[in-house]
Amino acid sequence: MEAMAAQGRQLIVDHALPALEKLRPLAAPIVYGHHVFQDLLSIEHNAIPHFAWELELSQATGLSPSQLRFTLALFATIPLAAGVRLFRNPTMRHLYALVTGLLIVYYPFGSGVILVLPMAVAAYLALLLAPRRAGTIAWATVFPYLIYLHVINASGESWKTGNLDFTGGAMVAVLKLIAMCVCRQDSFRKNKEDLTPYQAAHQLVASPSPLEFLSYLFGLGNLVAGPFVEFSEYKAFIELKGPWDPNAAQRMPDPALRGFLCLLEGYLYMGMYLGLTLKGWDLRHYHSDWYYAQPLLVKCAAFCLIGLVYQLRYYFSWKITESAYAFAGLDYMGRDTVTGKALWGRCRNCSFLGVWLSDSARNVPLNWNICTGNFLRRYVYERIAPRNRRPGFQSLLFTQLVSAVWHGLYPGYLMFFVGTALWIYFSQVLYKAETHMPSSLRNSLPYRAVKIMWTGFVLNYMASAFQLLDFNSSSEAYASVHYFPFILMLVVNVLFSFVKAKRPLKPPTGPGGATPPENGNGEGKGRSMKTE
Repeated sequence: MEAMAAQGRQLIVDHALPALEKLRPLAAPIVYGHHVFQDLLSIEHNAIPHFAWELELSQATGLSPSQLRFTLALFATIPLAAGVRLFRNPTMRHLYALVTGLLIVYYPFGSGVILVLPMAVAAYLALLLAPRRAGTIAWATVFPYLIYLHVINASGESWKTGNLDFTGGAMVAVLKLIAMCVCRQDSFRKNKEDLTPYQAAHQLVASPSPLEFLSYLFGLGNLVAGPFVEFSEYKAFIELKGPWDPNAAQRMPDPALRGFLCLLEGYLYMGMYLGLTLKGWDLRHYHSDWYYAQPLLVKCAAFCLIGLVYQLRYYFSWKITESAYAFAGLDYMGRDTVTGKALWGRCRNCSFLGVWLSDSARNVPLNWNICTGNFLRRYVYERIAPRNRRPGFQSLLFTQLVSAVWHGLYPGYLMFFVGTALWIYFSQVLYKAETHMPSSLRNSLPYRAVKIMWTGFVLNYMASAFQLLDFNSSSEAYASVHYFPFILMLVVNVLFSFVKAKRPLKPPTGPGGATPPENGNGEGKGRSMKTE
C-alpha cells in the first residue's frame, strides 16, 4: 500500500502539477475578475440613509434594519403599483412601472440591485443575437450566475440572521429571464404541433424592446417578493389588451375590494407571526432540552407549529404583493365564460387553508409558492420528459433538484426537495391503492382527517431541513422522531408500487359525451413540490 501511495504521489508530481502550471496563465485573469467583481458586490451603498425613526421602529418591532426596510418596501408597493392605472399610454405605463419598480427595490437593497445586471445583459443579448437558442443560452448563463451569487453571498445563512440581500430578488429575476428567453425560442419551432397549448399561448414572435425588457424585469417592484408572471401577460396588462381592454364588452371591475381583502389577510398572517414568535416558537426548539424530553406526539405537533411560524412570513409577504397587484389590476384574469363572474388570482402565490387542509402531497404545491411552481412545471418538468411521453418520477426528481439549487447550495435544501420527490411519489402510490378501497371508507370524513394530519406533519417535518439548512442540524431534527415518516413512505413505495389504479366502470362524461378535462386548460394538475 505504501508503495502504491508513493507511486501515486510521483505521478501527481510528474504529470498533474506541470499540467496545472500550464493552466495558471489562463486561470489568473478569471481569478482576478472574480475578486474584482466580488469587491464590487461588497460595496454596500444606499443613497437613502437610515433615518432615526427607522432605527426606533426596528428596535420596537425586533426586526433588523434590512428586514424593516424590506417590509416597508412591500407596503410601498401597494400605492405605487396602483398608480399605474392613472396612465393609458403603453409607453408611459412602461416608464412608470420601471421607475417605481427601481425605487421600490433600491430602498431596501441599495447598490445590491446591480447583482441583476450581468444576468439581464446575458439574457437580452441572447434575445437579440441568438433568438433561436435564447432559452438554451439563458439556462447556461443566467442559472449558473445565480448559483455563483448564492455561493459568494452565503444567502441562506444571511437570511437566517436577519440580513436580507438582493439574492432573493435575483432568484425572481432568473425565473423571468429564463421564461422570456425560452418563450422566444419556442417561436422558432418548425413543428408547431410540438408546442403544448400553454407554450403556444406564451411564445414570443418578436424580441422585446429595451423598455419592455426592463419594465418586465423591474416593473412595479416585482423583484422584492415576486411573484413570477409571464412576459406575454405582463405586456398585455401594460398595453391594456386582453382582459384589461377598456373597450371590452365586460370591463375589469373595481379591484379595490379584492385588494383590501388580500391586504387584510396579509395583516392577519403578520399578527399570527408576531404572536407566535413572541412566545418563543422558533428554530431553537429543534435543539432544546424541552423538545427532546417530549413524547413522540408532542414532537410531531412541535414540527407543525414551528413550520407554521416559518410559513407565516411567506404568507404575509405574498399576500401584500398580491394586494398590490390586485389594486394595479395585474391580478385580474378575465371573467368566467359561464357565469360572467370576475376571476382573480394571476398573482396569487399561496392559500393558507389550501396548504393546511391538503390531504395529499400532490395538492400542497397547488397552494404554496404557486407562481414559482408554475415556472418549474412549464419550463422544467414538462420539457425534460422524452417527446410524446408523460413526465415520470425521473422528471419529478430532476425538477426538485433544480428547485433546490435555485434556492441555494445548502444541504438542507437538497434534503427537503429530494425528500418531497419521495413524498409525492408516495402520494401517487397511495392514490392508486385507494382506488381498490371501498368508496365509503375512501370518502369518509375520519379517513380524510387522518390524511390531512399526515400531510401537514410530513410537510413541516421535511421543511425543517429547509429552515435549518446545514446537514447536521437537519439530520438531528429528522432523527428526533426516528425517521419514521421516511421509513413508512419507503416501505409503502416498495410494497405497493406495482399496484395499478382501478379504472371506473364508466368514466364521467361532459356535455355530448365528451370526457371533461382535469382543469380549465385541458391539462392535468400534476406539479412538483416547491419552497422559497
